[in-house]
Amino acid sequence: MRPITVLLTTLLIIIVTIAGSRLTNLSISTEGRDIRISWEMIEQTGVQHFNVERRAIDQENYTRINDRPIAVEESRHYEFIDRTVYKQENAVVFYRIAIVEENGSVYYSDSVPLGKISSVRRTWGSIKSMFR
Repeated sequence: MRPITVLLTTLLIIIVTIAGSRLTNLSISTEGRDIRISWEMIEQTGVQHFNVERRAIDQENYTRINDRPIAVEESRHYEFIDRTVYKQENAVVFYRIAIVEENGSVYYSDSVPLGKISSVRRTWGSIKSMFR
């Protein structure tokens, strides 16, 4: 590698780390009645764990939806399955990832919307949850 390439790559990692933008490829996809939230970390030094947060379109605040903190993994690839979204009264929800650092600092990813939730799917999910 050329020295300038190494320098630019190092600078990019430092800038991204300082800005708290170490998370990449945040995506939301539907799988039946569940929602899969996936993301990757560019750099995760100093990260203690992750939390997945959701809010409905008519809410101001996000709510943590994972029961336990999501541990840091060597692979840098993460995913969380939201099995409760179809119990929501609102049709549009937003997700974000909270990156919790070892020093207590918390950084948030950009918010990603999930389009309108089908009322049929929401109703089916509600009916199935009654029998669990």
